[in-house]
Amino acid sequence: MIRNKLSGKDIDPYALNCFIDGELHVGEEERIRQHVKYCRLCALYVVSGKGLKAAVARAGLGVAPRATGTAKATPARKSNLVYIDSQPALSTAVNQLQPTLRQALLLCDVEELSYRDIALILNIPVSTVTSRISDARDTLCQLLILQHRKF
Repeated sequence: MIRNKLSGKDIDPYALNCFIDGELHVGEEERIRQHVKYCRLCALYVVSGKGLKAAVARAGLGVAPRATGTAKATPARKSNLVYIDSQPALSTAVNQLQPTLRQALLLCDVEELSYRDIALILNIPVSTVTSRISDARDTLCQLLILQHRKF
C-alpha cells in the first residue's frame, strides 16, 4: 500500500495498475486521479507504468516468447522510475519473466485486451489477471534496473 501524506489514504498498487490500464469504474478512477495529483510517489508509479506499457507495446514482442529465468520484485518497487532506451534490453527482460506473468502482460500491453478478456482467455479470475500484470511490471522494472547497472 502507498500512503498519501496529505490525505492519509492508502492506494493499492494493483489499483494503480488498473488505473494505468483504464480498467476502473469512473468513481474509482476519479478517486485515484485526485490522489495522484497530490502524491508524488503514486504519480511517479503511474508515469513509469504508462511508459513501460508503451515500451512493451512498441517492442513488437510475441505473446508467447520462451522464458530464460525469473526474478522477484522488491517491496520498494514504486520508488524506481525506469527509462527504456534499448529494445534489446526490454526484450531480454520480458523473456526473463515467468511465463504466466509474461503472458498476461503481453495480452494486456501488446494485444491491448481488457482484464476481463484476458481472464477468459487464460481461464483465471480477473483478480489474478490484475495481480499478474502488476507483478509482471514490477519484475520487469527490477530486471531493467539490474541490466542498466551492469553497464
